Amino acid sequence: MSSTPLDQSYVDARQEWMERYGSYIAQARTWRLMAFASMAAVCALTIGIVVIAGQSKVRPFVVVVDKLGAAVAVRSADEAKLPDDRIIRFQLANYITNARQVTSDPVVQKRWLDGVYGASGPSAANFLNGFYKDADPFARAKTELSDVEIQSALPLSKESWQIEWSETKRTLNGDVIDHTRWKAIIKIGTFIPSTESEMYRNPSGVVVTQISWTQEL
Repeated sequence: MSSTPLDQSYVDARQEWMERYGSYIAQARTWRLMAFASMAAVCALTIGIVVIAGQSKVRPFVVVVDKLGAAVAVRSADEAKLPDDRIIRFQLANYITNARQVTSDPVVQKRWLDGVYGASGPSAANFLNGFYKDADPFARAKTELSDVEIQSALPLSKESWQIEWSETKRTLNGDVIDHTRWKAIIKIGTFIPSTESEMYRNPSGVVVTQISWTQEL
């Protein structure tokens, strides 16, 4: 059956409407799809950032030292080498000095002890606890002071060192009480600082795992 003029008019009107507005509808559908895709990408990216932020990060550091072995600069790096004998010698000399000296300034004394315990393993810390129980530096500082002078720091093996030093006790007025010589055998371990806290507390990574000292006659 042939189309009537009315039917043909409807077809023509529909075709004209599609030509005018169909492209707009298609574009709107495309933009909606793109918007949903962008939202999905943003959500995935956000979840990824949260997951990465929640993961622990390990940042090794490189310790730069001067000619005496003192740490003078620290920077992060992909890998850091363990300290050599020069650094270990300086750190152990500093360890003994801070552990044995007595000063009248309690703030400085506490800083010394914090540094010593920060570089001590459990066994070494127990040894220090026993020593300070009978020779509390804060109590001693009320009547006497003590200066330490390192004489030598020599490796006995890869992990063991021998430190020799002298101590001079003085009254609060500066008068010499006595002068003694001491020797310590120290066993060490090393690690690479992996956090900012470890970096500031012990940048060299040298840890005293065991220690004993005796007075020489």
